[in-house]
Amino acid sequence: MIEPTESESKETLDLFIDAMRQIAQEARECPDCLHEAPQFPKVRRLDETLAARSPCLKG
Repeated sequence: MIEPTESESKETLDLFIDAMRQIAQEARECPDCLHEAPQFPKVRRLDETLAARSPCLKG
């Protein structure tokens, strides 16, 4: 269950809904694609311990 905060704009919520609809459509058309997702991640695997000890707060 996803519950947006009160600070989210209607535009942000609409973009989120569009993304969820696209994922649902992909799941109907090609369910194997979801098992392989994400296909093009920016990073391979996060080191959660290192991230907790040395957070990058620059963005």
